Amino acid sequence: MPRDFEIFGEGIYTPRQAARLIASTPQEILRWTRGSGPTDPLWNARYQNIDDATELSFLDLIEVRVVRAFRRANISLQSIRYAIEFAKDKLGVAHPLSTLDFKTDGTQILMTALEQDGEYYSLARKNAGQKVFSEIVSQSIKNLEYDNGKAVRWRPHSSNSIVIDPKRLFGAPLLDEYGVSTKTLYDDFYTHQNFNYLSSIYDVPEPVIKNAIDYEKFLEKQQDENGKRII
Repeated sequence: MPRDFEIFGEGIYTPRQAARLIASTPQEILRWTRGSGPTDPLWNARYQNIDDATELSFLDLIEVRVVRAFRRANISLQSIRYAIEFAKDKLGVAHPLSTLDFKTDGTQILMTALEQDGEYYSLARKNAGQKVFSEIVSQSIKNLEYDNGKAVRWRPHSSNSIVIDPKRLFGAPLLDEYGVSTKTLYDDFYTHQNFNYLSSIYDVPEPVIKNAIDYEKFLEKQQDENGKRII
């Protein structure tokens, strides 16, 4: 694992943790960021050059989230690779899928990449072309907050009380106002089965604790359903 001073403020996620957050699998995460057999990675993850670590940074997490959305839409890895390289050239940044510019130009970037790859027309015959691509892009990067054009926080739950912030708890999901890990609350609830007790020991209102538990249950359900999918 990378040393603390090299990951401070950037977040750190094992392939399994990242997969849980985006409803993927560790195998997919590793395939996209480290390659598989003769297939090169889509990009090299942030920590790969540090002791050959497999962990991902927050920006890596956001990018695999976008890739996951593309794959759900049956966009090939070859087309995604074209999109990433085209976006790097167009936007001039190392992590284009996690930038505000991609949020703005992502639909056109994806369409251009698919045209270059020869995939666009086959997809357009099945779908509504640009409208579908726009929806894919907007859904893959919704609930993100940006600073200087770069994704810095992700609010993954509709309650907005939960945040994934690489500068806090190494990027683990937590209650924004109270700084408590949602996983910690979930594990304690599993042990005690008492919202009132958790509210008193963490000094967090019961409705907020319930939001945290619901979010963790949602992640567990995603993981269970995704585990049944054949990769």
